[in-house]
Amino acid sequence: MQALRHILGGRARFGEPLAGHTTWGIGGPAWCHGRAHSAAEAKAVVRAAAKAGVPVKALGRGSNLLVADGGFAGVMLSLKGELARVEIEGQTMRAGGGAHLPAAVKLAARLGLSGLEWAAGIPGSVGGAIAMNAGASGGQISDVLAEVDLLLPDASRQTLPAAALKPAYRRGGLPAGALVLMATLRLGAGDPQAVAARTRAVLERRRASQPLDRRTAGSVFKNPPGDHAGRLIEAAGLKGHSVGPAVVSPRHANFIENQGGASAAQVLQLMDQVRHKVRERFGVDLEPEVEVVGHV
Repeated sequence: MQALRHILGGRARFGEPLAGHTTWGIGGPAWCHGRAHSAAEAKAVVRAAAKAGVPVKALGRGSNLLVADGGFAGVMLSLKGELARVEIEGQTMRAGGGAHLPAAVKLAARLGLSGLEWAAGIPGSVGGAIAMNAGASGGQISDVLAEVDLLLPDASRQTLPAAALKPAYRRGGLPAGALVLMATLRLGAGDPQAVAARTRAVLERRRASQPLDRRTAGSVFKNPPGDHAGRLIEAAGLKGHSVGPAVVSPRHANFIENQGGASAAQVLQLMDQVRHKVRERFGVDLEPEVEVVGHV
């Protein structure tokens, strides 16, 4: 505990409730929530946590994440400062793992750089997008990833070319426990007006079909091969189905809305009910896309 306070000062907060740091607005306390402003700080945090025998997990922007009501018995690390910057030189984007993905998308569109239009409206960090190989609208982050700078659980750093990762659907292929410190993206040259128009079109479609104005964590389940989780859930008659204030979104069935005070246990119960109903009706076993961490 003292080591983390020495490294981060007031940016190490012990017993910090994570509900205020997730897009679902759900989550018990972390043993420590820390904010690292540099690669050196992040490395020191990982080394100190290893000595204390506690895990470290990157928080990102808190999307695609369900933190259990019992919290997380480790360090939930937010990457800020230089680890959240986005810089562009020519057609190359250098983005910190903690960089806001929507901000990167907007910057690319403003400069007429193509390759990230599909990500318009997706909440989250660049590092989180790489870890899960985020994708939508026919694109995915691995299509433009050139290189990634990683911090491994033993506090060593490793730079890998994208070709070494072997990403798959909603899986970035990173080494187990690795944190993305920095990523290099290769974008394409385009007309700024055309790129901006494509980005706006994607965002408008997403706004029309998804509950972007609600507290959600994004898509709850992965799409099964050849189908869509949302279609199956809707066909099973589950739109609007709820467990307390955790509700299958009336706008898009593959989203669960926290309509006020939902617990992780209620979300998990609702997810179990959805999986059971879809399996019973269609023989398809939906696989969660959201990551569940902590004491369930």
